[in-house]
Amino acid sequence: MTNPNAFTAGAQEGNWWADRMDPQKEAERQAKKDAKEAEQLRMIENYHRQEAVNYASPAIVSTIQTYLAKGEMADTNQVASQFAQALPDAAPGLFRQVLDELKASGRVYEVQNAQGLMGMRSSHLYLLEG
Repeated sequence: MTNPNAFTAGAQEGNWWADRMDPQKEAERQAKKDAKEAEQLRMIENYHRQEAVNYASPAIVSTIQTYLAKGEMADTNQVASQFAQALPDAAPGLFRQVLDELKASGRVYEVQNAQGLMGMRSSHLYLLEG
């Protein structure tokens, strides 16, 4: 028995070269590739942010706890200074980045004080979890 579609089977498939040279299909492929790369970069950035929080948040929280245990307010600049002493290998902006993450997650609250001498403004940190 012979196949009646033997000579028309290839005609039903698209032309590979025509698909590769079609600007619309190339744009679709590029958009799909760009979306995939953007998602991968977002995942990597999220992973790095989470690792930074896991690395630095215990130092920040314990420093705030030492001030609160003494009955003092935890001045943000003093906590930053002690953080730099506790983790000397930390990146320069890591304290502020992790503090912002802790504030966003609801673990730390930062209170801005009124303007002081020459417009300087200080802030204090408080823990919101038990």
